Amino acid sequence: MRMNIKLRKPKIGFLLFGSERFKELGVGTASGTYNERVQRESVRITNKFVQDLDVINPGVLYDITEVRKAIQVYESEQVDCILVMFLSWAEDNLWIRFLRDSNIDTPLIYYCLTKDHIPFQSCDDENDFIEFLSSGGLVGMLVGSGSIVRHKRWAKVVVGTLDEKSDVIVEYAKTCMIHSIVKQSKVGVMPAYNEIMWSTYVDPYEYFKIGPSVHFISYDELDQCSNSIPDGTVLEYKEQLIAKYPVASSVEDEKFIASLRYSLGLVEVVRKYDLDILTINDVDMRLFEKIGLRPGFYPNEINQRLAVLCPEADLGAALATFILKMLSRNQVNFIEPFYVDASRQIFSGGHAGPNDYNYEQSQELVEISVDSRFAKTSYKYAGAPFAWLRIPPGIMTMVHISQGDGGVKLIASLVESIEGPHFINSYAHSEFKPLNNSVNEFFQTLLTHGTTQHFAVTPGNYVSQLEDLAHLFEFDFYQV
Repeated sequence: MRMNIKLRKPKIGFLLFGSERFKELGVGTASGTYNERVQRESVRITNKFVQDLDVINPGVLYDITEVRKAIQVYESEQVDCILVMFLSWAEDNLWIRFLRDSNIDTPLIYYCLTKDHIPFQSCDDENDFIEFLSSGGLVGMLVGSGSIVRHKRWAKVVVGTLDEKSDVIVEYAKTCMIHSIVKQSKVGVMPAYNEIMWSTYVDPYEYFKIGPSVHFISYDELDQCSNSIPDGTVLEYKEQLIAKYPVASSVEDEKFIASLRYSLGLVEVVRKYDLDILTINDVDMRLFEKIGLRPGFYPNEINQRLAVLCPEADLGAALATFILKMLSRNQVNFIEPFYVDASRQIFSGGHAGPNDYNYEQSQELVEISVDSRFAKTSYKYAGAPFAWLRIPPGIMTMVHISQGDGGVKLIASLVESIEGPHFINSYAHSEFKPLNNSVNEFFQTLLTHGTTQHFAVTPGNYVSQLEDLAHLFEFDFYQV
């Protein structure tokens, strides 16, 4: 996907209703006609959001023709969501017609704008009376809310002043943009599933229903892409890494070069197919027979493309990783929990294969080490090195996505990654403490929900946005 799509502002359509029967009232009053007042309000609202959002505002709508034109504009502009507001009481047949005729897949934000104070004194004065009519958005919003339910639609309901709620609206618009981006994304699987763990895998047809397209890519492609990389490029990459990270004395230079070449080859595959997600079955013996190693490094160009690289051909966990990347624009790591240490209320987790270490918080937490899991095998580059990462400390969002009973489930949790030394050879890893329950309760709940073994983690708290995304994608959502 082109980077300008991933880096763009969220695009939001404004659907602002006025009342045609009030439109010309107030001629000659100090504050102008009803129409002039609601038009000023439309400009005030628009100005509040233009810095953060790409606002498509066709103006205050008074009749069916204007509503039809607005629908056409929203569809041609491919807005991520639509902000719906009754600026006063207004004829709800316009809103009903919109619900009937518009694209039902476009998310709605139903915003009831409240004011800090009542902006009139007495309705005896005509100017105040027109202000009373112009300020009656609550009446329109209440009337219109019934139609949402009757049309079996859903909207994100927001109530409050602009200062109180503008950030909420901006954040939800960003979430809707991510929803749009995921639906357009491309996923590469290299080259097939791992037949020893079928529960891990999501039906590719479910992926097409969500939106991403899936492409299966052979090891031959990786081999060709890797061998097309100039030796100088590989050596330059090596110099960059050894200038930043310590290298174990047991690392053999030939194997180091090979691991770097095939890691850069993964980037070439991503570039060739314009992928947003590449998940490689890195425990497939055919990979080792063909290539002689599993690539051990995570070139930063993956991040620069706002793409992700994941192991074990797990489409669900790869989607979780990509969603966290789009939410956080930060380091995302792929883990599976290994064991529980009940005495410390923590669990150990991590994963072999390429895992992102390119962000500043990981600068002092990487060693270039031998892949000891395969060091004693007979493969061509047995034990080829990798970037051995201790995942940075801090509060993290931990996410799982897999196929559920008739659909897809998303499970989100908050955990703390604990500071400490490297201790699991061949795996990027950390120790994690659940924040909302004991470690035994944490896994009892996960097991009850029926997860598989793979999760993604990123710094920060994105649980609320994930719940919104789950709703947009019609996933089952659980917070643990």
